[in-house]
Amino acid sequence: MLASLRLDKQAPAGAGCGAVKHLLSAFFWLYLALSLMIFWFAVVPVWLLLLPFDRRRRFSHWYAWTWANHYVALSPFWRIAVEHGERIAADGTYVMVANHQSIGDIFVLYQLRKHFKWVAKDSVFIVPFLGWMMWMADYVPIRRGDQRSRDRMLQTCLAHLRRGSSILMFPEGTRSRDGELQQFRRGAFAMAVAADVPVLPIVIDGTLHALPQGTWVFQQDGRLDIRVRVLEPVAPGRFAGDVQALQDHVQAQMAAALDLLREASASTQREAGTSTQLQARG
Repeated sequence: MLASLRLDKQAPAGAGCGAVKHLLSAFFWLYLALSLMIFWFAVVPVWLLLLPFDRRRRFSHWYAWTWANHYVALSPFWRIAVEHGERIAADGTYVMVANHQSIGDIFVLYQLRKHFKWVAKDSVFIVPFLGWMMWMADYVPIRRGDQRSRDRMLQTCLAHLRRGSSILMFPEGTRSRDGELQQFRRGAFAMAVAADVPVLPIVIDGTLHALPQGTWVFQQDGRLDIRVRVLEPVAPGRFAGDVQALQDHVQAQMAAALDLLREASASTQREAGTSTQLQARG
């Protein structure tokens, strides 16, 4: 992202560094607002033209992918690595579930290059330009704590799955404050059982250090390495329709994968530090 521009590691700590972060963050949010307007006005005529022929709104999702990825492309100091993307079959239909550390996860998950429908808070759909683009892509709103809204969401998602569009959800329901997995909610797994489609677990690590919950200011120092690992799809038939067993299995798999990602990252950092020390001595 633009606000993720690298800060000089030699810069003085404290108020000066904080001021730079605030300035860069403000620039990013301003650019986001302006670019959303431009992207929306540019897409409306094409969307209207293709609407009768694009029942699944594949063009709209591709356009959202283009929108999200241009931010990543403009920030060379966000390095995103997707591991085992080959586990996502091009013609496969899944209930995709990912852990949620930061708003940045939304930009990162578009790196999967898979056609899917987001499930998101209904309040986001009324945000000018952003919400309108989500509506045009036929993403799925849900109101927290509202059983009727949850029922409508489930029926809408089942219809998308029957038409071959995958669904992507954050089963934790909200962003983690410390990067650790929170308890999963039942909805995604009940949906997979009802539709008899595989759950595709996806683990993200690294975005928490950019934009933690509760702040609009990017927190990272230096380049941010973000890793995304796609796990093996899990067929609900393995659990004979037991939603809780499916949920517990997927959460355990994701927790273990998150630990492995962090161990690998720590090992890489130690090796880099050792290499730097050896070069300095040489």
